[in-house]
Amino acid sequence: MHRAFPVAFGALVLGIGAAAAAAPPAIYPLAKVKRGQTGYGLTTMKGSTPERFTFEVVDVMHNFLPDEDIILVKSDDPKLAVTGFWQGMSGSPLYIDDKVACAFSYGFSFNKVALGGCTPIEYMTRDGIDKHRRGGTTGGVGTPPTTIVPTAASMDEWRRLTPSGSLDEAWRALGPERGDWLSAVPMPPKPSKPTNDQMMTASVPLALGGFTGPAFAKVEQMFGDYGLAPMRAGGAGTAVPGTGPKEFTMGGSIAVELIRGDMSAAATGTVSYIDGSRVLAFGHRLFQVGELYAPVSTTNVHTVVPSAQSAFVLASPAREAGALIQDQQTTIAADTMLRTPMIPMDISIVTTSGVGASAHTEKGEFHVQLLDNKFLTGALAGAAAMSAVSHYLPDRDHITARIESMVKIKGAEPLRFVDYLYANDGAGSVVGGARALRALIPLLFNPFAPVVVERIEMKVDMRFAADFGEIKEVRLPAAPLPPGKRAFVDVVLATYDGKDVVDHVPVDVPLALAGGIVQLEVSAGDGARLDAAPPVDLPSLLSAFGKLLPGNVYAVSLYASDEGVALDGKIVRDLPASALDKLHPASTTQRVASYRPVARTLSPAARVVDGSVTVLVRIADAK
Repeated sequence: MHRAFPVAFGALVLGIGAAAAAAPPAIYPLAKVKRGQTGYGLTTMKGSTPERFTFEVVDVMHNFLPDEDIILVKSDDPKLAVTGFWQGMSGSPLYIDDKVACAFSYGFSFNKVALGGCTPIEYMTRDGIDKHRRGGTTGGVGTPPTTIVPTAASMDEWRRLTPSGSLDEAWRALGPERGDWLSAVPMPPKPSKPTNDQMMTASVPLALGGFTGPAFAKVEQMFGDYGLAPMRAGGAGTAVPGTGPKEFTMGGSIAVELIRGDMSAAATGTVSYIDGSRVLAFGHRLFQVGELYAPVSTTNVHTVVPSAQSAFVLASPAREAGALIQDQQTTIAADTMLRTPMIPMDISIVTTSGVGASAHTEKGEFHVQLLDNKFLTGALAGAAAMSAVSHYLPDRDHITARIESMVKIKGAEPLRFVDYLYANDGAGSVVGGARALRALIPLLFNPFAPVVVERIEMKVDMRFAADFGEIKEVRLPAAPLPPGKRAFVDVVLATYDGKDVVDHVPVDVPLALAGGIVQLEVSAGDGARLDAAPPVDLPSLLSAFGKLLPGNVYAVSLYASDEGVALDGKIVRDLPASALDKLHPASTTQRVASYRPVARTLSPAARVVDGSVTVLVRIADAK
């Protein structure tokens, strides 16, 4: 199940005019396509006006993809002599006898001639229009609804992220705290590939503007398996108002906007077919996730860049002209009568180097809007934050940072976090310390209720210093720990300059642990296991976020050997064995789950702490 797009300002239908009254283009049937037939195609090579090029049918390849034949075509048109078929040409309509037969969609690398495949329009209209004409999520063609109810993720998706259902497990699935969690973000399932490995999807250029080198590389890594080819393209953000085409045309360029603002990302292809307000493009999938909602824009094409491997187009979005609604194997489909809101994200950076009179401070702000999607929002937010941080952290290794981060969910109080961290490997770890960004993943994948993210904020204060200690050893007092009282343990920290520091750290010992042997763990706050029951609804999930801890506190945890229970999202401690037997779950329900009790003492640290040490300790008998 995929998230439907949220309602903006109470309605999605805007007063942008009625659907075009003109009949859709006539379709040349696949059954009549024969070797040697010739025709012409439409594509945009510069500016916004499509141009004609000639082609010849080579053959029809059957079962190229599941339930999909492909038409193999070649062209000796002088316009394609240098570039051949190029990335961004995906969707260019090809006509036989002045009827549209297919949309160019597949090509070869290192090709000496313009040779490639195109997707029959019959398949595209089947998947992009006919399946959704009646009773579909977006209503009939030309009659879009005024309200679309968003949906939660499925329980299966939540279980894949966290098999036991606990938020702590979902948190750990993203990797260690302060780590490069972007590498572990759940992404859409990888789409199917052509059976012939020598033929590749005509990759979609992903024009990136405003991204630093490290962030660009991370985006390239995240989208590399989806046929998206990231490339530098300045000015790929929101166009100057009043410029560029106002509406889509056959063979015109179309952009799907993932990010816009001070950083931008737009996937560029070509319009294949227009039926009223419904626009089909690409001739293949973007991610192939079914329902997918994103702004689509007309574009201005700067030029086509020749390449020995595969030529590509440079283009920038011009005017928002509709919303993407479907992402299928054969096509993407948009509706010009709809608009989908994006999520605003504000990032502010403060860096300070030097001390006293020689201290130097830099400040910067970045404002972007993100695609609203359970798979992609977290990844895009992390990439934008990484770009902002790495802009001010190009060659610095050792920093300590204070991060304020916030995510606002519609109908709930904002989730606010303050994190302290030390990083010696650049921007990835700094971004990894922003808990609001990590929280986006379990929030958007929660199976309890749909969430609408209204805003994301991140404020980073970086100081180029190494005020940091890694937990090296825990020294216990000679006598057993006294029950019902506060005791102290000595925590040995290894610091950056090679000197050990010893902190005297308190631990409160519950009376109920008297006479037992328990496991004592000393860790940084953000490395401690979350002491919360598995959530059973959205309020209990949001409440559990409030128990996450920052990295500048000690968390001393005592784990008893006895078992407790989590019941309806609440922890029930100190139950007798007979009650535990009765409450043990006989199925996978989260209403009743076993829980290992923990007693935790928190205390401030004088520096950012990392690591953990676990030892067995004896608790004295009660007097």
